[in-house]
Amino acid sequence: PLPEIEMSVIMRRVLPGARLRSSKTCLHLSRSLFGSPKQWKKESQSKVLGDVSSQVFELQVHTVKPEYTEQYLQTAEENMMSVSSRSDIPLELVGSWTTEIGSNLDQSIHLWRYKGGYSTMDEVLGKLKNDKLWEKYQYDLKQQITARSNQVLVAFTFWDPTALELKSPRGLYELRTYTLKPGGLIEWGHMWMQGIKYRKKEEAVGGWFSQIGEMHVVHHLWAYKNHVDRHETRQAAWEMPGWDECVLRTVPLIRHMEARIMTPTVFSPLQ
Repeated sequence: PLPEIEMSVIMRRVLPGARLRSSKTCLHLSRSLFGSPKQWKKESQSKVLGDVSSQVFELQVHTVKPEYTEQYLQTAEENMMSVSSRSDIPLELVGSWTTEIGSNLDQSIHLWRYKGGYSTMDEVLGKLKNDKLWEKYQYDLKQQITARSNQVLVAFTFWDPTALELKSPRGLYELRTYTLKPGGLIEWGHMWMQGIKYRKKEEAVGGWFSQIGEMHVVHHLWAYKNHVDRHETRQAAWEMPGWDECVLRTVPLIRHMEARIMTPTVFSPLQ
């Protein structure tokens, strides 16, 4: 078990306004929120906050050579839609975007879903490795980009999964990426379990945390009609009692954050 003093510090960070009169009170509250210390040793963060058995996601970031932008998007559409529509490859393209505002305007973002979790991921990667068309696409891709990266993500269980199934056009997307301090993910998940209630349902698209690739990373995806809608929607959250407290408690957990404004490609399932 964690030392009493360490337990007290953890609980005061999670519930800074609470009156914790003793270490026993801290221990009782921590068990009610996250389970017992013995369970912490047995349960991974992904099991506490997400479900890897049903599905995992892959977020791909491609930095495209400006002179190849049109060719890149055409090649991506042909190959990504082809793979996503094949019945023998259980891989689904969830969304595809280009960056309009951010630290790198030449970046394209693609979100894939492996339904069935890691077993499906192994199956897909094995088949694509021996697929000649996909191999040619990878060769063409190397000529059109300067860099690429990816992460394997798990969705937060408290985020409504049906938001990814909406096909009505929303136009403007914002991908907020938070690099957390090590050890802060469970606290982040606990606070956002409450914080998501202060955001509009049609605004919230998805929330994930990284499992492979750069670690301690959280992504929140939001959707709006336009920049005015984004401003008014976010402003409305600040007028709701409780939202400011969520921000106050989660900001200290952040080591770095980035916001991208993106627009969907013509072939993106999410529009």
